Parts: sequence; C-alpha cells; structure tokens
Amino acid sequence: MEYIIHKDGKKKKITSVIKMDYPYVMKPKIKHRDGMLEIKEIAIINPFIKEKICLAQFNRVFKRLTKITLEIMDGSDNEGDGIIALNEILHTKEIILDQYLHSVSKQEIKKMLKKLEYLEEQLKSYFISLNMKMNYINEEKTKGR
Repeated sequence: MEYIIHKDGKKKKITSVIKMDYPYVMKPKIKHRDGMLEIKEIAIINPFIKEKICLAQFNRVFKRLTKITLEIMDGSDNEGDGIIALNEILHTKEIILDQYLHSVSKQEIKKMLKKLEYLEEQLKSYFISLNMKMNYINEEKTKGR
C-alpha cells in the first residue's frame, strides 16, 4: 500500500491522506526541454486505466513476439534465434506475473499467459521437427556412403 500525503506549506500541517492500493508506475521517456516540467514517474491509481494501459503494452509486445516467431518458422535454421525468442517469451511471462498482477484482472492474466504458452509451444515444436529433419538427413548421408 502507498499513501499520498498533501501538506499545506503555510500552516505546516497535513491536509489530506489518500490511501492507494498498488499504483501502476510509468516512467515517461520524454526529453526535458526548456519551459517543460520534468516528470520522472507517473503513478496511475484508477483500476480501469491501469488495466487498459497494461493490456495495450502486452498487445504491443505480443505482436512483436508473434512477428519474431513467424520469421523464425518461415526460414531461420539458426537455433540461436529460437533461443532468443524463447527467452523473450519467458521474460514477458515474468513481467506479467511481477508487474501486472495487481493491475490486471486474473482472467486477463490467464489469457495473456495462454497466448505466450501457445507461442512457446509453436517454437518448441518447430525446433523439434527441425532437429528430426536434420537427424534424418545426417542418417541418409551416412547410409549413402
């Protein structure tokens, strides 16, 4: 739990205390210019807005991961690319379970995790079939000699 305390500077006493339950903190990536306020972080406390922002961020990351997965499955024989993609998927799962747990409903978290698990399974099955093909080709080469 976090609290916002408003203090009156002239009277030197606290005017209000607001209890916030798990705000979603964002750090904007805006370069400071002359005449602008410098904002280091924004704490969002409205549950509806928190969920919308988290879902939009997840959808952006999921689209990127889907694009990477499709590129790997279309023509990449490099296992390194697949390992990097699997690590990105695992990293995204950790972010969901760490940061989105208090901002998004449990039902939405389950949906996000199912989507990521589907991508992970697709990558794993692709590399298993690729390894089977490579083993078959190696066996044919050794039998041919």
